[in-house]
Amino acid sequence: MSGQSPSQTQQGTGSKDKHHDAPPRPKILSNTLGLDLKTHAEYIGPTDYRDPFLLDLHRQNVDMNQDVPAPTPIATFPRRLNHRTVFLVHPDESAASETRRIADLDAIEATVHPLGRTLVDLYFRIVHPSFPILHKDVFISKHRLSHRHFAPSLLAAVYLIALDWQLYDSALAGREVESIPDPAALEELAERTMTQDMRRPKLSTLEAGLLLLQRNRRIVETGIHTHPTSSRMFTAQLVAMAQDLGIHIDCSSWSIPAWEIGLRRRLAWALYMQDRWGACVHGRPFLIQDSDWDVQPCSSSDYPELITMDDGSPDNSNSVISTGWDLFLRHIELTHILSDVIRTFYSAAATRTGGTIDQMGVVAAVELAKPLVFRLREWQACLPQQLQLQSTKLRELCANGALHLAHASIEIALHRALVRIMTPDTPGSLYDVLRSTARAKLQGAIELLGSLRPEHTAAFWASQAAYQAAEVGSLAGLLWVTADSFDEMAWCASRVDELRWALRVRGAAAPFAREALRLLERDIGGLGMVKSTSDVIS
Repeated sequence: MSGQSPSQTQQGTGSKDKHHDAPPRPKILSNTLGLDLKTHAEYIGPTDYRDPFLLDLHRQNVDMNQDVPAPTPIATFPRRLNHRTVFLVHPDESAASETRRIADLDAIEATVHPLGRTLVDLYFRIVHPSFPILHKDVFISKHRLSHRHFAPSLLAAVYLIALDWQLYDSALAGREVESIPDPAALEELAERTMTQDMRRPKLSTLEAGLLLLQRNRRIVETGIHTHPTSSRMFTAQLVAMAQDLGIHIDCSSWSIPAWEIGLRRRLAWALYMQDRWGACVHGRPFLIQDSDWDVQPCSSSDYPELITMDDGSPDNSNSVISTGWDLFLRHIELTHILSDVIRTFYSAAATRTGGTIDQMGVVAAVELAKPLVFRLREWQACLPQQLQLQSTKLRELCANGALHLAHASIEIALHRALVRIMTPDTPGSLYDVLRSTARAKLQGAIELLGSLRPEHTAAFWASQAAYQAAEVGSLAGLLWVTADSFDEMAWCASRVDELRWALRVRGAAAPFAREALRLLERDIGGLGMVKSTSDVIS
């Protein structure tokens, strides 16, 4: 931030106040749909009672090739993006107070002053490369002009996330503790303004929600362990809001800037991953249905920071940017495999009495699992060198660990399902193969967690990481409770102790590991019995 304090931006009276309350809009926002500060756009679906074709008759209709005027309209008007897609653009004043927005932004900025610019730079250095849900140039250009260019919830969320890595900036690391911005104050402002911003949803509101969902550190350091369904309910709200924003629709031919098309795609797939992993770790149905999902895959053209070669391939000269983008794409690929695992082995249609699993039996179920096993193996074999776990660089954080844990957790989910469906009628040879393979995957996942270096644990980990690590313990407990020998029970108990140790020695530096240990000790109640029984056996 500049040397001017937030309070100074509010000095003056009359026309000067109005000028500060409405800083000039950056030109890069011209003709955008979901980023205007004065309006919010509502997608009109094909079955909406407001017929999309009739909306074309509205007198204030804006032509699809015409730039939307910057001043706030006095009434709602339709905006057609292509021959089949239309939005209603509403003035924000009908839903929330502009004066309230400015006051909230000033309060957020005052909380971090004079470190706003430092925190923004820290966010884009550490979090953004592997979780690219913001447009860096748009955000920074707006931030350099005025903190009042933002939705309050997004500004607070970026500051909050950045504070989690305060040790990685000399200006922050060298400050006295009492001069560090108060995360609790920012948390309160973020949550309150998020509620307000969802009444006038924009892309920035969705960005803020996704960022707030990733805060492992807040849960650990404050001791506030919300019920798992609370994050799931918040995700459901974000999904509903995103559908209002048309995030689930192919925007390739829309009359909006090319960079907004790319931003919408990145946001869409980040939300899709949040939904799928939330469904997995909490055992819930999907909120997003594939039949209603019409989003094109991400490509290098969707990421303006990525310099591309003449043939369209990424230029690896900026390794941090290209590696982070590749990480994001590989997470999406894994999420598609996870979707098929859940749909095949964990959906209500599959698991109910008399469902598809009961009908086919364990032998056929194993055959159904083989293509999924092959896809996971092929995915791992195709990882480039820079995404390998051991690919770390001197004095650089490495987010590859989160990618490999996600891969291991899908293998764990698949083998948990196969162990569960085995019956006394399962052929002996198949029974032995399934259990030995499950034990191998369990051992591999624990060794993965035990091999994480400080460069891995201090990098960005998404919110599902703690649950992914805890699910490793769930497989250990499941193998223990279904074991048919004391030796196998002792082996499983030993793996639980090994997992606990791997998480304990990393818990001080990695909030996700600390939270995973808490989930392991408290929420997976049966593992306490695993430990006590191992003591008896020994």
